[in-house]
Amino acid sequence: DRDLHNLHWLQVKKRIVFKIALLSYKAINGLAPLYIQDMFSYSYQGYTPRLLTPTMSTKFGQRSLSFIGPKIFNNLPLHITTAHSIDSFKKLLKTHLFELTISDTMNLTK
Repeated sequence: DRDLHNLHWLQVKKRIVFKIALLSYKAINGLAPLYIQDMFSYSYQGYTPRLLTPTMSTKFGQRSLSFIGPKIFNNLPLHITTAHSIDSFKKLLKTHLFELTISDTMNLTK
């Protein structure tokens, strides 16, 4: 843990959350390939983007990017989800994840 922190690397679970959140951000902003953008539905509440979470009846479906991506993205603080550039989003997200405990990170998926 200390080595990861010294290298400014995220723990594996946090890294997975980072990658899913990044794909979600790219999809909602038109920066992801079309096949990934097509996995997500979203709406705006004012200027705030919200990803819509599809209904999934199986545990397998609940592990899909189209299901877990919106849960993670929508649970992030507003200043992160409304970042104006991908570099800004990544920096804010990584800083946020570094500050969270593992259990807090897993709560982003609920």
